[in-house]
Amino acid sequence: MHLGALSKLRVVEYGAQYAGSYCSRLLADAGADVVKVETYDGDHARFRGPFPDHIENTDWSGLHLYLNANKRSVSLDLSENNDASLFSKLLVESDVLVLNYSVAVLDRLRLRRDHLKEINPKLIVTAITPFGLTGPYSNYVGDDLIAISAGGFAYASPGIPDMVSDPDQEPPLRANENIGEYLAGIQAATATMAALIKRRFTGEGCEIDVSYQEAVAMVMTWDISHASYVEPKNRSPYVFGAMPNAYLPCKDGYVVMAAFLGHQWNKVVEMMGRPDWSQLEIFADPGERARNWDALEPLIMEWTLQYTGDEIAKKARSEGVPCFPAYTVAQMVESEHVIERDYLWSFDGPDGQVFKLPGFPIRMQGTPWNIRRLAPKLGQHNKEVITEWLGHSSEEKNLTGKEYE
Repeated sequence: MHLGALSKLRVVEYGAQYAGSYCSRLLADAGADVVKVETYDGDHARFRGPFPDHIENTDWSGLHLYLNANKRSVSLDLSENNDASLFSKLLVESDVLVLNYSVAVLDRLRLRRDHLKEINPKLIVTAITPFGLTGPYSNYVGDDLIAISAGGFAYASPGIPDMVSDPDQEPPLRANENIGEYLAGIQAATATMAALIKRRFTGEGCEIDVSYQEAVAMVMTWDISHASYVEPKNRSPYVFGAMPNAYLPCKDGYVVMAAFLGHQWNKVVEMMGRPDWSQLEIFADPGERARNWDALEPLIMEWTLQYTGDEIAKKARSEGVPCFPAYTVAQMVESEHVIERDYLWSFDGPDGQVFKLPGFPIRMQGTPWNIRRLAPKLGQHNKEVITEWLGHSSEEKNLTGKEYE
């Protein structure tokens, strides 16, 4: 079993939302020793599911299993002076502290870098909050729905090719996953790695300030630049768009085709048998095809509806045209390519159920990804971590009278 590229890194995670959990999960997957500090009630993800057979079991929540694999769990109540003292001792031995609470909580518990550098000047403090550590909204609380709404992502959805003609009359939309929090977690992990590299030269830690809102806005270059150039209410897919770059109905669902460049479109025309309408001036170039997409789309559909998505994609790929069936989640999971690359992580549940969760999308030759441990039970590693990190006897009780088990 490979230890991973970050095997000598010690990380403490303390938070109540998913961005911090995902940030430290990425570090753990790369080999870091991540200790997740939970309250005695347990992390929120333990209660969110989905659960095997729909029976709540906080050790088998699908969300918890994904976010907290490769970590260890220690249960502490930081409102108790003795537990807070023990937490501080863990930070003395840590390289990174990942925080995911509101600014008010961080200030109340004195978890800002200005306080913590007194006990560990090398500590990197990565604080992930809904609106950042400064500014008029910094004390606002929020979750993923708040993140994508405040970042503009919800109102900017749907995008091409599903854009509505009058966004003001349509409700904002969100994905079924915690996209805003995951984006913040990715950016927090990236910034943490940059800070670790800098520390090698300076010997000093720092504070990293990651905002959900800004993490979402960072990936919205099309919409933000569009809003800068024209009135938002006139947001149109045809200003920067080119067609066909859309999904189209076929015999067994939908197929996605990106054939907006001239040579690609010519290949598609040949695949369709060079119909007479393809020579019309209104379809002569990508801009014209975009402006006249309402006329072009049904004409292409007459062809796509004669074939399955795989049949169309196979024809298109042989001609060098980007094309792929629009997979359902189940189709993706069962596809031969995903299976061949061994991307999904499978394991047995408490009653023999088979779980599948995303693996690690980055492959490093020298330190391949692996699951060193399943997501921990609440407080599972209290004795283990206290013994390894602080050198205390495994029989020692903490100062609140609760034995570490």
